[in-house]
Amino acid sequence: MTIKTLTWTHSDRTITDDSESSIAEVFDGDIMSLADNWPQNLVTSTLIVPCGHHKGADPEPSADLLAQWSQDSWEPFNEAVEELVALAASKNTQLVILPGAGGRLSDAICTVTWANAHPDIPLLIDPARWLTPSMMTDLSDHLIRSASLCLEIPKIWGVVLRSVQTDSDGHLIHAPIGEGLISDELLNRTIRTIPTQRRIECL
Repeated sequence: MTIKTLTWTHSDRTITDDSESSIAEVFDGDIMSLADNWPQNLVTSTLIVPCGHHKGADPEPSADLLAQWSQDSWEPFNEAVEELVALAASKNTQLVILPGAGGRLSDAICTVTWANAHPDIPLLIDPARWLTPSMMTDLSDHLIRSASLCLEIPKIWGVVLRSVQTDSDGHLIHAPIGEGLISDELLNRTIRTIPTQRRIECL
């Protein structure tokens, strides 16, 4: 399988190839807000939509968060995804979902289960988005487990290669490849083992 290497500058919303042509855009919002805020003047035919946002902190057991992760939350989420897939098709746009902690696809297990129930919807996999500060003591184990589970995802659009670091508040923030807490050797043993047609190097 030929693997394309793409680039995603963390402060940018566009993923580019080695000729700096735009390949995909990342929506500045999440799945539940996209229908009412469809971006105008898209420069690509692929739109990547995050599944929730978080600041790299460990989730707090608040009533709102527990409600978000409850079984009742899946029906409106799935309905929103179905609506968005149809909306994207009407605009000749491919919709790609980006899972992450703080959203309904908050970990690898949840993502695999959902993806197998929706095998036609492509996902952009960024294992670092599933990490929270409490996982750092067992970082290698978490990444190994996530990479192994990703083998069961039926439609992976691409895999993000990056690292994380801890800020002054103890939150996890982005770090480029070769920096932060995920070493290049650990990337080789985990994230780089996930089969994909596209690897996205996040700078």
